[in-house]
Amino acid sequence: MARRAFRALGQGINPYAITMPNIYGHDAFYGPGLVVSGRLQAGFPYPLSLLLAGTGHLLGGDYRFANVAAMGLAALLIGTCRPGRVAAAALFLFTPRTFFVLEQGWTEPYVVRLLAATVWCACRAPALVPLALGLLFAVKQYTVLAAPLVVLLYPGPTPWRDTGRTLLKAALVAAIVTLPFAVADPTAFVHDVIELQLRQPFRGDALSYLAGWVRATGQPPPSWLAFALVPLAIAVSLWRARRTPAGFAGAVALTFLVFFAFNKQAFANYYFFVIGALCCALAAGDHEATRWNPKEPS
Repeated sequence: MARRAFRALGQGINPYAITMPNIYGHDAFYGPGLVVSGRLQAGFPYPLSLLLAGTGHLLGGDYRFANVAAMGLAALLIGTCRPGRVAAAALFLFTPRTFFVLEQGWTEPYVVRLLAATVWCACRAPALVPLALGLLFAVKQYTVLAAPLVVLLYPGPTPWRDTGRTLLKAALVAAIVTLPFAVADPTAFVHDVIELQLRQPFRGDALSYLAGWVRATGQPPPSWLAFALVPLAIAVSLWRARRTPAGFAGAVALTFLVFFAFNKQAFANYYFFVIGALCCALAAGDHEATRWNPKEPS
């Protein structure tokens, strides 16, 4: 999909207005009407991811070189959030599914890289947080669910005001990256980026509790469940998480773990992002300040 999108972009064709061959040979993995004459009626659905992957395609002939770079940069950012956090970076790089995610060419390495950049900036360069956060929001559709959690980055007396300013700046960054694609063909953009995701059917092979629901009951799963549980996860995070970069990263991990675990589609790449978020939380934590003292009450 990405290679065809690059080819179209190089020929001056909007990558959201093209169609793709259906590699599965059936239409069970797509919504009704999305496969016509063996072709998926959609282009590449991730704006910023296409630009990031394009660097690997241009420089190395394979967009997965950009994925390797994203993984390496994410590990570097995780390992340098605070002194002595190399172990968190190594944990991220050598999780069991890392090389499988790389082989498959999924885009989650870019999401982890930009989340790690946001957490790193919160720890070491707070003025750059809106830039990193805006790119995070632009890289994949689901990342906007993290917007309410941004308040955890601000421990001061006016966190909501600081959060509002940061989100406005981040929205501007995301718009600058995304609008050129949207303006070129608004109909194709909305179809690929929004409608396609909403029309995706339930996947029985998903790594989610809904797949177990179907196996146990034989009934169609409640597709709204993930969206109903996300506000609960956000509320718990805002209630219990520390207002620190580590608290933000941990809240992101919890929110998206819930979102994926109860979603109609969830695979190894999604949980790779959750693991990356947990590594960011581990790296950003102030362990000296939070170390347990047996002489103090729990």
